[in-house]
Amino acid sequence: MRTARDERLHELTLAYMEKDILGTKWLWTFLLLMSIGILMTVFDSVLLTLLFPAAFLGSNLRYQVKKRKILESYIGKELATRYWRFWLVQNVVLSVTFTILLIQTMNMSFWQMWSLILIILVPIYFVSEWWLKTQIRRDDPDFVSDQEVYKNV
Repeated sequence: MRTARDERLHELTLAYMEKDILGTKWLWTFLLLMSIGILMTVFDSVLLTLLFPAAFLGSNLRYQVKKRKILESYIGKELATRYWRFWLVQNVVLSVTFTILLIQTMNMSFWQMWSLILIILVPIYFVSEWWLKTQIRRDDPDFVSDQEVYKNV
C-alpha cells in the first residue's frame, strides 16, 4: 500500500519523464548548447548566452504545468497556484540576475565572468529553494521536492 506521498512522487516522476525532448534527451540538450556556442562565435556576441536560461525555462515549463495540475488534486488549486507562481518568479529573478551580471561582466575574462555569476546566483538559488521548502512543508506534510523527483527518475 502506498502512502499519499509515494503516490504523489510516482505521479510527478511520470510527469517528469513525459516532459519534452529537450529535457529528457541528453543529445538534444548537447546539440542545443553546441548551437548556442556556435552562434556566439559566429555573431561574436556574449549576449547569446541568454538562450541558456530561455532553453531551460522552455524545457521545464511543460513539466511545471503538469506538476501544478497533479498538485491541485492533492493540495488544492490555491496552494498549487501559489507554489507554481513562486517557481515562475524564482526563475524569472534568476534569469534577470543572470542577464544583468552577464552584461556587467562582459569585459572581464571568461573565468572571472562565470565565477562572479556563480558566486552571486548560487546563493540566491539555494536561499529561494530553502524558503520555498520551508513554506511548503508548513502547509503540506506530504511535500515532494523536484530534487526527489529527479532522483526517482
